[in-house]
Order: sequence, then C-alpha cells, then structure tokens
Amino acid sequence: MQGMDPGAKPRKKGDMTVTAMQFLLVMLGGGLGSMARAALSAALIRKMPAAAAVFIINASGSLMIGLALGVVLVSISVFNAAEVPPGFTFFAVGLMGGFTTVSTFALQVQELWQAGKPREAIATALGSTLICPALAASGVFMVVLARGLA
Repeated sequence: MQGMDPGAKPRKKGDMTVTAMQFLLVMLGGGLGSMARAALSAALIRKMPAAAAVFIINASGSLMIGLALGVVLVSISVFNAAEVPPGFTFFAVGLMGGFTTVSTFALQVQELWQAGKPREAIATALGSTLICPALAASGVFMVVLARGLA
C-alpha cells in the first residue's frame, strides 16, 4: 500500500511529504464533512443549545475517527505515514476533520463566557477536551477488541 500516487517514487519510513492525491482527498472530504456538519448543526440547534449541538457533532466525529484509525492500525503491522490508505485520508482526515471543528467549539466557549455563563463555558471546554480524545481512543480500542487483538 505504497502512498497514494501509483507512479510515485517509494517513500522512506517517516517521510511526511504530502502528495497531490492526499491534498485532493482531504479537500474533497473536508468540503463534504463541513457541509454535513452545517446541516446537522442546523437541525440540532432547533432542539438544543448550540454548545450542546457542537459537542455532539465533535464527540461523534471523534469516535468515528478513532474507529477508522483502529481499522488502519489493525490492518498494518507498523504505522508508517507513507502507507496510510487513501480511504483513511479521505474519511478521517478530510470528511471527519471537516465534520468536527475546533473553531466552532472555541467560538461556543467564547460566546458562553461573554454571555456571562462561565460555568457552561468551562464545562464545554473541559468536556470537549477530555471526552472527545477519550472517544477517539475508545474507537481504536473497540476495533482492536472486535478483531480479538486485545
């Protein structure tokens, strides 16, 4: 599974050069992920506070990224950035990267703080920075367990 460009020269382990195909996959996935986030956010905000909607989107996206990474990690013997499958680049880096958003999360925290809601701002900040990475790690662990590797 050597890189993304069929005619590309073999890359050395640790080579973090980004190919044109990787840029294209991230760009396409990121655009689709951003559109999905906007649509889901608009639907959720009608039913709950904006900060809760952003948290749900980021939490679900973090879990999906973890699941995708888990599939990649159990599929290859040693992680090498030069061997990341195109599907992972499109899905996890592009699609889920566009779906989840640190900028919207940061804006929500700032808006809560400026609205005189420091408890909600702190809870949102701590909740997202602690729970989202834990969900990503849980996704990896679920795949490892499902494959019987743990």
